[in-house]
Formats: sequence, structure tokens, C-alpha cells
Amino acid sequence: MVEMVECKHDAEMTALMSLALDGLLEGDDRQRLDQHLSACSACQREWKAMQQVGALFEQSAMVGPPLGFAVRVDRRLAENTKRRRRLFGGVAVLTSSLSLAGVTVAVVLLVVGGLLAWLWFGSLPSVQQGTSAVSHIASNVGLVGKGASFFLKDLLLRYGLPLLLLLGVGLAVLTGVWAWLFIKRPGNSHRNGYV
Repeated sequence: MVEMVECKHDAEMTALMSLALDGLLEGDDRQRLDQHLSACSACQREWKAMQQVGALFEQSAMVGPPLGFAVRVDRRLAENTKRRRRLFGGVAVLTSSLSLAGVTVAVVLLVVGGLLAWLWFGSLPSVQQGTSAVSHIASNVGLVGKGASFFLKDLLLRYGLPLLLLLGVGLAVLTGVWAWLFIKRPGNSHRNGYV
């Protein structure tokens, strides 16, 4: 009766058998596989099963992809690319709109706060002295400072209300543009030409 040898190199021998089946095993590794196969009946059975499966694959005709497969894959890839572009475009519009909104709100608050402070505190003597001191410092800086000081002072005194109205109209126009961008953003299916 033949004594069975327990295989301790199971995974390693399976890898060597796979390489040998593909014709990629040479030299010392091939000799080691042959020696192991002569002593191990479990690996002999596995080797025979692998050879039978390999023979079945060699006998079978190569089957190509079904008709239209490449066209469907190309179409899906194009759709995925479109979706990614829409998503990127939407994110770009959203972030730029939010950035523009933040800058606009900051400018509006700054101008409105300045106008309100000028109107409310402008009549106080200490504020007038402070404004006068700031005006003197700016004029001492040079011609540019002096010109800017006079320009801003005159501009705020003469055109404060029209500037505020102009700023309000500008904000209304920007709000309209943001709403239009939000409605026409990529990925929105409401008459935007994407879907």
C-alpha cells in the first residue's frame, strides 16, 4: 500500500503548477515541481485537474463580445464624462456665486455702515474734529491723500443717497444673475439643454 504524503507546500505548489500550465516555469522551479508531484498524490490530482481545465479552454473557440458592446461602453463612458463635467460646472458656479455674494455683502455692509455712521454721528463735534484730524493727516501724506480725502468727503456729502440707491440696484441685478445661474446650472433638467 502506498503511503500518502501530506502536502505542506500547498499554495506555493499551486502557484508553480499555474505557471507551468502557462509555460512560464523553467529551471530549478520546474525540477522542484516535478519532484513534489512525484511524491504528493494530492498535488498530482490537482495538477491533472488543472491540465484538464486548461485543455478545455484550449479546445473552446474564442467568443467575442456581443454585437454593439463597444458602442454601449463608449456611450456609457461619454455619459459618465458628461455627468462629471456637469457636476464640476455646478460646483464651480455655486462656489463662484457664493464667493461673489460674500464679497458683495461685505462691500454693501461696509458702505451702508459708513453712510449710517456718517449720517448719525456726523453732527457730533468730537466726530467732526476726528474727521477733520483724519482729513489733515491725509492731506499731510501728500497730494494723493489730500485729493482722495476731498473726493470721498464731497462724494459722500453730495451723492450719498444716489450711491446707496445705485448699490441697491447693483445688488438686485446680482441677485437676478445668481438666480438665473442657479436655474440654468449644469445638471438641472429644466430646459437647460443638458438633459
